[in-house]
Amino acid sequence: MAKLGSYYALCPIIDTKSILGITEDAEKGFVIATLDKNIASKYKLSDQKQIVCWRTREKFSSPVLYVKTLSKYVAVFNQSYIKVWDAEENLDKVKKYKFNKPIHTIFNNSDSTYIVFQNGSVYRLQEALDERKTLHPSDIFDGEIVDVLYKKLKDSLYVALIVVENEEYHLHWTVLNDGKAIFNKIDLNREDLALKGWAFHVWQDRMNFLSCWSDQSIFSTALDDNEAQNTIGDLFTVVDSVSMKHKVSLTPLDENYVALFGANSNEEGAVLVLYNTQFKVTQTKQPFKLFNENSRIWLVDNNLILPVGQNLAVIPFYLETEQLAALIGSHKALNDRLDADINIVTEVEVSSWDAKIKVEEKNIPALLQTKVDIYIEQGYPESLVLEELLPDILKNNDVDMLNACLQFFSDIPEKCLARILQYLLTANPQVFLFKKCSIENFPPGLQPLQRKKLIDKIMSISYSETILLPHLKAMLTLKDLKPLLEYICYAWESDEFLLPNLNAVETEKKLMEWSCILIDANYQKIVLSKDEEILEVFYKLRKLVDQSLAYLEECEQLEPILRTLIKGKYQQKDYSCNLRYSIEQLSLY
Repeated sequence: MAKLGSYYALCPIIDTKSILGITEDAEKGFVIATLDKNIASKYKLSDQKQIVCWRTREKFSSPVLYVKTLSKYVAVFNQSYIKVWDAEENLDKVKKYKFNKPIHTIFNNSDSTYIVFQNGSVYRLQEALDERKTLHPSDIFDGEIVDVLYKKLKDSLYVALIVVENEEYHLHWTVLNDGKAIFNKIDLNREDLALKGWAFHVWQDRMNFLSCWSDQSIFSTALDDNEAQNTIGDLFTVVDSVSMKHKVSLTPLDENYVALFGANSNEEGAVLVLYNTQFKVTQTKQPFKLFNENSRIWLVDNNLILPVGQNLAVIPFYLETEQLAALIGSHKALNDRLDADINIVTEVEVSSWDAKIKVEEKNIPALLQTKVDIYIEQGYPESLVLEELLPDILKNNDVDMLNACLQFFSDIPEKCLARILQYLLTANPQVFLFKKCSIENFPPGLQPLQRKKLIDKIMSISYSETILLPHLKAMLTLKDLKPLLEYICYAWESDEFLLPNLNAVETEKKLMEWSCILIDANYQKIVLSKDEEILEVFYKLRKLVDQSLAYLEECEQLEPILRTLIKGKYQQKDYSCNLRYSIEQLSLY
């Protein structure tokens, strides 16, 4: 399951074409942005602060890299020499390492740094620096390098060069080792179709090359030294969420997900898509107002960095355990107008099922029957059906239908969960059935009883903390938080309280989880407000936590005795007197 977080601006940019690259720094959470041929900066992602800026009268011709083995920064200048410097040094005064052949770029992989010459030769940076005066790289091809791909699989580093020669694209790839690199060649052409994007992708422990084409198709070919073939491979998938009439930037996130950035399918603006390569569906997408033909995306930790308008944007992404239910119906029908050379063969395996095994279908409540049937016929999953229904339910204050939704739907998106909780905390008491909760010390803000029961249902539903947290932060206020925390304190104190369909242990676990996520989501508001009523609830919550910890310590002390009892070895201690000695108390004064 993949999600995109809210994006934020890292820094302004001059022009999309002028960006040479975004690379990782020595410390996690920092990036180096080479924004122009004369300027590069180091930024902290958490607060978008510029840590250091390097300006030079000479021109960068590669992104600035941090080389771990040297503990210094490195870049190519004017395609002819390399400079190595410390963070505080003046670039114009740093020593130059000149080479005999023009340099295309440099790149990092793990702890190694490599240099790529314009003729296609690839060397380790340290080796090239040591032997630069005698180094004469041999020509691999005569064309112009458009892009360099590199990815490590186990102990092998795959390097590929996308080359344009006589207006035709070619892929030259090799596996780098201690010996001489031998390049294999693949012609990237299909009749009457244009190449629009490319990337390495590890699938089933094999390195694959993905190529995007102007008919919306993506082809995949395995790169194997023992079975090297001059072919673009087989049809991998057809993507309709990104328009491939224009250039598309691909970045693999892991084996099951690829990020695509390009023009929106409706030709209005741009779109960032997370595509599931296992189930062949679009998992999530983020549209943008403007599209630039030269836009690229860079992957740094769990962030995607890309140009948006006049800024460099950072978009966090989250990859969690896949849920098939979240994928069903999340894509549109494929375009049937495919090129003649695409032959889609669907193989169906007929399984023999035991007649006794039956899957119990959920009965749709009468209140939802008509509306849910319409969406189910269109192939919508539960999560999307609820997203469509929820706005009207809340607008009309239809509490009965809301209750039916919470009973029927098992896959409730975190955004909907937060929205329903906000509604239950702020809705007028008159929209609920007027029957008060008779429990002593019950928070008056959560009356009447029907509101309390709906909140119980919300708290019993499973959720992803990572995804729910930002929604709670945006939707809940301190006024909403106070009665909810008071209710959690009451539930924690009560020995008889149980959430729907949960036992005592599961209920207590849920109460702890909700108290933590509510505090995390509103921590800054709480600290700044210094509200005495909120702080009073916090003291009560802390007291309950201390009591639980004390109880756990007592259980820890009892554990050895209980284990001995289970083994049947427990013996009663002998408290009889030992006559070999005696203790007497003498009063001296």
